[in-house]
Order: sequence, then structure tokens, then C-alpha cells
Amino acid sequence: MKCNGVDGVTAEDCEDGVVACTSPAWFGYGGAGYGGVSLSSQAYGCGECPADSAATYCVDCTATDGTGCNTKVLPTGAKTFLCYNHEYTASKWKKVGAPVTCHAKIATAVKCNSPGKSADSTYTVPHNGCGPCDATAKTANKCSDCTTAKCNSASTLAFVLAPLLAVIFHAL
Repeated sequence: MKCNGVDGVTAEDCEDGVVACTSPAWFGYGGAGYGGVSLSSQAYGCGECPADSAATYCVDCTATDGTGCNTKVLPTGAKTFLCYNHEYTASKWKKVGAPVTCHAKIATAVKCNSPGKSADSTYTVPHNGCGPCDATAKTANKCSDCTTAKCNSASTLAFVLAPLLAVIFHAL
């Protein structure tokens, strides 16, 4: 019997007697190859889910034709949208290259996130810019989220420049 291995695509031989395959469960937003929070930490592989699968978000399936039934996980009806990732360079936040393809369940709202006005060099942009902000980071103004595709582009970070320009012109 075979199950798909670590990448969820390439079939690998299982030990004799194994009839089930495991895969991670989908549970939220994700981007850049299903990174971020979109998949649980359960590995693709041979065997049944552990008894505490509620804690690990494991999904198992029974292989019937000798090929891996644990295919790459993306829920039926999932939608994709684009958001930008950001990095802190030269004492400021800036958009990183082309937009990231994000994935969400069909009924989940489109959300992108970006560094907020209080985000410093130690802040990490969650999920490559896909999905909402963590509540604590949002409350601390370290993260800002928005509700349309590509809404977190550099132009939306103008909140950093506008106050600075106001101070400069007021001083003159």
C-alpha cells in the first residue's frame, strides 16, 4: 500500500498491514504554498491519526486502490485571493515583491494584514500577509487588516508618511 508522503503529492510505500493514510486538516487562512495557519501540523504519511487528533487536527482516509488517498489538502470550494507580504528594511516597512496567493474557505471573508503604525523591527507579519491580524497585535496597533484582495499594498501604509509630513510642514 502507498500513501502520499511529506509533500502530500509523492506516493511512498507503507509498512505491511497499514490501510490508512494521514494528512493535515484545513482550519483557516493560508498563503505561499498553504503556509501560515491554513494547515495543521499533522504530517502526510502512512497510518491512522493519533487518538488525540482533535488536538493535532489530523485527517485520515482508507486507501483502497494502492495509491495514496491523502492528497494535498485544500477544501472543496476554497477561494484564492492576493495579499502582499512586508519586510522591515532600512528602518521602515515595505511591500515585498509580487502579491502572495492566499487560500481561505469559501465562506471565510477575504482579509489581508500588514504592519500597523506601532510595528517595529521585531514584529513579524503573520501568514505572509494573508488573513486577519492576531487580536493582541491589532489592539497594540502592530498589525492592521483590511477586507479586499491586495488591500495591504504599500499605498495603504501611507498612515506612516502622512503624520510625518504633517509634522515637517507644521514645523516650517
